Amino acid sequence: MTHLRYYIPIVEEGNRRGIKSCFYLLSSGKYNCPTKHKDICKQVAEEYNIELFVDGTANDVEGFWFVNESSGLEVTQEVAEAGNAKIVVTTYQTDFTQCYPKYKDIADYIVMPSENIAKYYGFESEKNLYVGIPKYDTVLNKEEILKKYNLDPNKKKVLMIWPKTRDLAKFPIDIVKNFNELGWQVMVKARAKDPLSSSTIDYMQKNGNQVFYDGWFPHTSQELLEVSDLVVNCGSTTIEECVMHEVPLINFDIKPEIRHGVKQQHRVTHDYLYKYDYCINLTGLDSNFSTAMLNDMIQTLFQRDLKSEFKKCKQEWLYDHKNTCKNLLDVIL
Repeated sequence: MTHLRYYIPIVEEGNRRGIKSCFYLLSSGKYNCPTKHKDICKQVAEEYNIELFVDGTANDVEGFWFVNESSGLEVTQEVAEAGNAKIVVTTYQTDFTQCYPKYKDIADYIVMPSENIAKYYGFESEKNLYVGIPKYDTVLNKEEILKKYNLDPNKKKVLMIWPKTRDLAKFPIDIVKNFNELGWQVMVKARAKDPLSSSTIDYMQKNGNQVFYDGWFPHTSQELLEVSDLVVNCGSTTIEECVMHEVPLINFDIKPEIRHGVKQQHRVTHDYLYKYDYCINLTGLDSNFSTAMLNDMIQTLFQRDLKSEFKKCKQEWLYDHKNTCKNLLDVIL
């Protein structure tokens, strides 16, 4: 389900060209498994003229087989062996840092975020396409989003990307109170696998704040970024979306180096995106932190030339995402 944000813009471009799209659904058993969201899959299929397949063989596949990273890798290998379709791998945030070698040999094309990012991680290849990231072709309307989520149009809004449960003890949750005292509306974006406790949800809602979990398309994080003035993050790859939507952020650098019992080569996979003036990096808040101090921090941030910093970052690390899907289909066709 999380792949819809990447695929629907491609489907829309295909529809404009008279190209039929089919979705092959595989069960994963996870919270984002399409078999757990059959009604939404059917609704999306009807809206975008997509044919759904829940079974079949690799020999049935013709044209182009789009796959997100190593999801359904066994089926992708079968499609490649059948030889009736070109394999197009779309990358998902920075998952490629772990799984690029798994699909490099069977792919015909790999849609990487940018050439500089590919070079940074040592994943340069003639198969790589540098045409942008499909999900940023989605057009969002601020007024419609405010109405959809019943948000106060008169309040400044901060989007708080809820940390993994693993890192929650290091996260200064009290900063929510500081934002409330400044008159800001706090929007918490969490994932089903890292939920908020019921007591935390009650606290948020009593203070006029809102808690959101994943909506599949348009993606909830992108919608909320469109109406946000500021983001509070914890080293997550949401920094990419912050840059592309041009929302400044306060980042708490709390991700551990050792995860799942393994020392990570890249502790923060998009660390280069955090090194610009649109971001204030902190490791935590000291005991005398106050609402006045938060206000000073925000004022310092907004006095910077944020527009030029976002532009510089996009030029150095990310793609200017105009017409990504058009360019993608132009290349592979």
